[in-house]
Amino acid sequence: MANAVKELDVRFVELPYRCRCGKESKEVVIVANNVGVLDTRCDNCGRRIVETRIVENEKVEN
Repeated sequence: MANAVKELDVRFVELPYRCRCGKESKEVVIVANNVGVLDTRCDNCGRRIVETRIVENEKVEN
């Protein structure tokens, strides 16, 4: 069996988000292979926010 070293693309990125109540904030998430999962609670209303984001070159695409 060949020993292959696979380079991992894992980094921390600060992503902005907006709750349904209108509050905007930022959260640091782990991004692997240009995909990050934002999972947080709004400080204002307590609503849970879960989003999958595609992150390329530190720019956020929804």
